[in-house]
Amino acid sequence: MTVRNVSGKAKVTLLDPATHERAADRPARAEATLAAVLDATEDAVCVVDTDDRVTVWNRKAEQMWNIKAADIVGRNINDFFSNVMVTRVARDRRIVRGQYHQPLPGTHVLINAVPVVVDGTVVGAVSAEKDITEIVHLNRELTKASLEVRQLQEAVSQGTRVADAFHHLLGHHPRMREVVALAARAAPTDATVLVRGESGTGKEILARAVHDASRRAGKPFIVINCGAIPGDLFESEIFGYEEGAFTGASRGGKPGLLELADGGTVFLDEIGELPPLLQVKFLRVLQEKKFYRVGGCRPVAVDVRVIAATNRRLETMISSGQFREDLYYRLNVIGLSIPPLRERQSDIPELTYHFLHEYGQLYGKETGEIQPHVMAALIAYPWPGNVRELRNTVERLVVLADGNVIDVAAVPGQAPEPAGRPAAEGTLKTGLQSATEHAERETILQALAEAGGNRTLAARILNIPRSTLYYKMNRLGLLETGRGGD
Repeated sequence: MTVRNVSGKAKVTLLDPATHERAADRPARAEATLAAVLDATEDAVCVVDTDDRVTVWNRKAEQMWNIKAADIVGRNINDFFSNVMVTRVARDRRIVRGQYHQPLPGTHVLINAVPVVVDGTVVGAVSAEKDITEIVHLNRELTKASLEVRQLQEAVSQGTRVADAFHHLLGHHPRMREVVALAARAAPTDATVLVRGESGTGKEILARAVHDASRRAGKPFIVINCGAIPGDLFESEIFGYEEGAFTGASRGGKPGLLELADGGTVFLDEIGELPPLLQVKFLRVLQEKKFYRVGGCRPVAVDVRVIAATNRRLETMISSGQFREDLYYRLNVIGLSIPPLRERQSDIPELTYHFLHEYGQLYGKETGEIQPHVMAALIAYPWPGNVRELRNTVERLVVLADGNVIDVAAVPGQAPEPAGRPAAEGTLKTGLQSATEHAERETILQALAEAGGNRTLAARILNIPRSTLYYKMNRLGLLETGRGGD
C-alpha cells in the first residue's frame, strides 16, 4: 500500500506480504508450466542458442532420438546430427511449418521451426518434430500388399474373360468404377459405343477392353485415327479400292480397314475429325453394314462393331454444322465418359506404383518406394496430359533414379527451391499429410473390400497386426467401415 502525509511530500510504499510472495513465485511457476508443456507434448522439442548449443531437450526428443537430455544439453547439436533444420532457421531468420525432413537415415519427420527473437535480435531457435516414420513404413507395406493383392486378383481372373479384359483400367475412384461397370455390361452386346474423355485418359484402352470382353475377342481390333489420315487418302484407306480405280492402284485392288476388321471391332479414334463426306458414308455403314470400294460398283458386306472416341464436344459441333446429328445418335448408343486424372486424385498412388513396377522391370532397375514428398508432388500436380503424362513421368523417374532413390525434381512443375527461400507456409504440410493419409485410407478400404469387411482378414492381406489396423482405422475415422466377421 502507499501512505502520503498531509503535505503530500513524503511517501512510503508497503507491499502486501501475500502479493510479494506471488510475484516472487511467478518465474518458478512459469518454469514449471513450461516443463509440464514440454513433457505433455508428443512432438520432440529442441531449443538451441546462437552458437548451436542445445538449451532444451524434452522427453519426446529423448525417446525419438535415444539421446538423454543430460548428454546433449549444453553441447553443439551438430555433434549429434547432420542436416539440422533448427540451426538453419536461426541463421536465416526463416519460419518452417510442416516441412518434411529426414535428419537421420530411416527416420522421417514433419518439422515446425521458428527463430527466437528478443528486441529484434535472434538469440536462438526452437523446433518441434512429429515422427511420421511409422506412417511412411506403413505406406510402403500397404503399397506392397496392395500390389500383391492386385497381382493375385489378376492371376485368379485369367479364367474370367470380362474381368481379365478390364484389369488394365486401373483405379478405384467411384467415377472410374462406374465407367468400367457400364462398359462391362455393354461389352457382350454389339451396341455402338461412344467414349468421351480428354487426351491421355485411356479411351483406346477402354475400347480394347470392351472388344476383348465381347464375343468378338480374338478377332481383329482395327484402330482408325480419323485425324491422322490425309483427306485425299481417307476414303481409299477406309473402304479400299478396286483395280484401276486411280493411277497407281495396285493390281487386284486393295481391301480397306473396314474389310480387314470383318468379324471384329473398328475403333474410330477422334471421330470429331471425320470429314463431312465420310460422315455420310459411315452413317450408311452403321445402318446397312455395307459399303462400296473406291471405283467399285459391288457392295461389300461387313460384320463389324463400331466404337468411337472423341475429346471434342460433338453437341457444339452439331450446332455449328461440323458434325451430323443423325451420325451422332447412331454412335451414342452407349456413352462412356472417362474422368480426367485431376478429378480422381485418389487413383494416382495406385497408377504410380503400377507404372513404377512396369518400368522397373523393363529397365532392370530396383527403384524401391516413392518417398512421401514425391508422392505429395505427384498428387498436387494437375496432370493436363492425364494418365499418359503420368506414365511418361514415372518412366522418367525410373530412368533418372540414382539407385533406388526417386528424385522429386523429375516431377512436372517441380523446381529446386532457391537457397535461403522458405517454402510457402503450409504447402508441404498439406501436400504430404494429405498424400500419405489418402494413400493409407484408400489402401485400407481396398483391403477391407477384398476381405468382405472382415478386419482380421484385411489385416492379414495387409500383412500387419490387427491391432495396428484398428489403430489406423480409428485415426482415419474408418471404424464404422467393415464391421463384419472381426
